[in-house]
Amino acid sequence: MGHSYTFELINSFEAIPAATEGLSLWLEAEQVPPAAAYLATLALEELVTNCIKYGYDDQAEHLIEVTMSITESELVMVFTDDGHSFNPLELPEPDTSLPIEDRAVGGLGIHMLRKMSDRMEYVYSGGKNRITLRKSFGAQI
Repeated sequence: MGHSYTFELINSFEAIPAATEGLSLWLEAEQVPPAAAYLATLALEELVTNCIKYGYDDQAEHLIEVTMSITESELVMVFTDDGHSFNPLELPEPDTSLPIEDRAVGGLGIHMLRKMSDRMEYVYSGGKNRITLRKSFGAQI
């Protein structure tokens, strides 16, 4: 192990399936454990979708960079975009005890990523958001 995979995709929903497929193939080739691989593909879809929906005020093309790094014990996922400053760690936890019809819309995807990852970090620097998720190969979903 000890490999990394970096790619960029444009802020378009149409770019997500190809990015997800490429990531899945890399995760499989690197023999990343299923829990970490599942989190990586879920994070890609969730974070990129949120960035596309809420990150920009214009219709211009923006690049979202994704880097996956494997160490002996964990998968490190870094998502970088130039959208509005948005710290997902500041979102309140959704009340999952409420019946679904009484819950507020939104926030469940970020909640899942926070619960499934071993650590989630956020930095806004140089006009860019950087979200880092870590998943230990020993930890289970």
